[in-house]
Amino acid sequence: MSRVLLVGDAGNRRESALRAFADTSTHVTVTDDAADALRLAQGTVPDAIAVIDSPACEALAFTQRVRAEHALHSCMLVVVALRDRHTALLAAGADQALGAGATADELLQAVAGRIARRRQLLEVGSADARRRTAEQMVERMATAGRLQAVMALRVDRLDALAAAVGADNALLLRSELRTRLAPLLPKGCEIIMLDEGAVVALDAHAAAADVAAALMHHARMALHVDGRELRLRVHAGMVAMSGSALDAATAIRRAEVAAREARDQSLNEPHNWNDEMGLRVLGDLEIATAMRRAVEQAEFRLVFQPQVRMDRGEPFGVEAFIRWNMPGGVSVPPNRFVAVAEETGLIDDIGAWSLREACRSATGWDRQGLRLRVSVNVSPRQMLNEHFIDTVRQALSESGLAADRLSLEVGESALLREAKGLHATLESLRTIGVGVCLDDFGAGLATLASLRGLPISEIKIDRSFVRPLPGTPEDRMAVQTVIGLAHQLGLRAIAVGVEHATQWAWLKEQGCDAAQGWLIGKPVEAEGLVETIAALRRGRGHFVEPAAQV
Repeated sequence: MSRVLLVGDAGNRRESALRAFADTSTHVTVTDDAADALRLAQGTVPDAIAVIDSPACEALAFTQRVRAEHALHSCMLVVVALRDRHTALLAAGADQALGAGATADELLQAVAGRIARRRQLLEVGSADARRRTAEQMVERMATAGRLQAVMALRVDRLDALAAAVGADNALLLRSELRTRLAPLLPKGCEIIMLDEGAVVALDAHAAAADVAAALMHHARMALHVDGRELRLRVHAGMVAMSGSALDAATAIRRAEVAAREARDQSLNEPHNWNDEMGLRVLGDLEIATAMRRAVEQAEFRLVFQPQVRMDRGEPFGVEAFIRWNMPGGVSVPPNRFVAVAEETGLIDDIGAWSLREACRSATGWDRQGLRLRVSVNVSPRQMLNEHFIDTVRQALSESGLAADRLSLEVGESALLREAKGLHATLESLRTIGVGVCLDDFGAGLATLASLRGLPISEIKIDRSFVRPLPGTPEDRMAVQTVIGLAHQLGLRAIAVGVEHATQWAWLKEQGCDAAQGWLIGKPVEAEGLVETIAALRRGRGHFVEPAAQV
């Protein structure tokens, strides 16, 4: 059901409009006062605002006030003007301006048409259909000789955010994002929204770098959805098309690859496609081939980073990280091979080995008098495997490790995206006594509602939020909110990436339960962990005592 706010003096014109809307599946809220209308709009964020120009609500001034509110950028604004102000109204941000003689049916058709067009442009149809629309856009402009470049805007974790806020709010989010970006495009440029961002076709006469910079800047500004302020992480990739014979699908894929590399390299400016990226894609195929050999020839190893209780500075556990050294001493970073393992299905074999090795290491430390919990990273791809619980049971049984000494970590965005499919697996893990940790928490995706009922035992505060601490009031508020949310749900909060004593001191003061990071200890081989923990216990003042100095 669409939501419309109707603003105008009581009288025949407004009553006629109400009767027209009554025959549709539209929920209409009515007011005749501009200040009241603005308050109602901010509280409900309707799909459209229909304004009948009147002394109590002067249309031009009201339009300007609505468009000054970031939370209302996604609202369609249709105005019936009593005076000839069409140009001024459109310039102020009205989506459509009707003349004084407009009938109630014409107002209804204008409002319904605007809402329907927005939904069609943004969300109607499958992801495949929207991608085909984007390809057709690129192909049409290329055929006309107008295409200068294809740009992909990638919003980090947009699909997970959509899962967290719900389908209706996801529509509003994409609507507000497109409403904000589309007016920035010069004449001849076009934009299509996709699941994880947007594809932009840049006209031959556009200043590509300036347009890209403007789009990224405005996409990163605060968005308001369901009463919450969200700030998106956006990266851009660009493919030059002047004189190119690339087909549309390939051009879009290359722009998306460039955008992913911009994200991986934390670039704030658009990243241009180059041939080296293509070689890296081919390199992924080589990595997949080498990984199959690595699984058979035990080329993987685990390293372990200590985790410490903040109240006493006492080590209580470790997180296991996988490493891969190829023959010849070549080290392959995890962010390269884990993604390939996911795509090829090798993650199941590698993940099973990691579980067995982590559990075996923990019982080995037991024999040396060191009792620690061990945390292992797993992916939804592993957990969706019907044999995953059996794999966990087998690792515990073979090693003799008690179930409550094992914790499995899964990324926040991935868990929220797959929450429904994983719920039975999470419940099974809780039944056998294995803990589940929500990793990388704090990126603005999860809410109290989305976490309530999930069988998890702890959350990890994303290192990007820990890094600036004590930082600005906004930095501190974000982390305080995460810690408070964790405690409200009865969960342990673990800060990741603690590197400085001032970070430790502030987090401890806020009641954060535990921490890990280079201030406490770097990841070490299993054989060296006993000495690392002993050194921590002997000299833990190096990260506890500075708290008193802040």
